[in-house]
Amino acid sequence: MSKRKIELNEKVEKLAAKYLKTYDIDLDTLTNKALKAYLIDHLSSSQIKEALRENDNTSSNYSGRLFPNNIDDLNL
Repeated sequence: MSKRKIELNEKVEKLAAKYLKTYDIDLDTLTNKALKAYLIDHLSSSQIKEALRENDNTSSNYSGRLFPNNIDDLNL
């Protein structure tokens, strides 16, 4: 898993802090869930499958479970 640095603007930081406290999760979990939802909403299912195939063939079994053939089956 790669590490990335992000900078939240003031409003997003306040909203994130409230959400983290309310739902008792960490920022990494929130970031991954939010980014996944955003990307799934903005990419087609074929683009998602292509990106996952390009990344790593060894994880194809895992990605097949993460992103099933029918994009509508994803449980966000």
